[in-house]
Amino acid sequence: MLVDSMPAIRRYWSDWATRNGVAPQTVLASIHLTAEELIRRFAPGLDAIAEARATAIGQAQIETGITPLPGGRELVAQIPRERWAVVTSGRRELALRHLALGGLPVPAVLVTAEDTPRGKPDPAGYLLAAAGLGVAQEDCLAIEDSPAGVQAARTAGMTVLGVTNTHRIEELSGANDVIESLAELRIAIAGSLTAPELVVSLR
Repeated sequence: MLVDSMPAIRRYWSDWATRNGVAPQTVLASIHLTAEELIRRFAPGLDAIAEARATAIGQAQIETGITPLPGGRELVAQIPRERWAVVTSGRRELALRHLALGGLPVPAVLVTAEDTPRGKPDPAGYLLAAAGLGVAQEDCLAIEDSPAGVQAARTAGMTVLGVTNTHRIEELSGANDVIESLAELRIAIAGSLTAPELVVSLR
């Protein structure tokens, strides 16, 4: 969501599918799942835990040129570190690598595949993020760029803003609203010093 990592992810899992005798498009249609879920579904004869670790290493080896999406750095720079989270179906080492390559800070709450056995569209990751932030899920704004992510956040009871980074606007119809770029967002802090509130608006 904050960095442009999808081309490398798609390339790696396409190659993985071919090596394991599975049609790449079949695997890519479920790319929102965790690596362990993908392996158990499409290569049940493999050790899912060991193979998931291997896929993280393999993916890191082919990743080059990962950059932040437009407006990503500026957006998180406006938000106190303890007030935002990243929820990903990817493994923790990959999430940290992507943030580092994109020149982005690590949030106080980082929910990855190691924290929940179920990837998006299951809401577990978002529920963990809300709990980690100490905020009721209905008071959270989730920013998502995939149909599975939108569904996960909506099921968790959050307001969802879709961004058309990787999917068309009609594919994100489950979101409360949809924008084209993170650069369209502006963050302001309102309320008192003891109970500050983040106000999100469009530029």
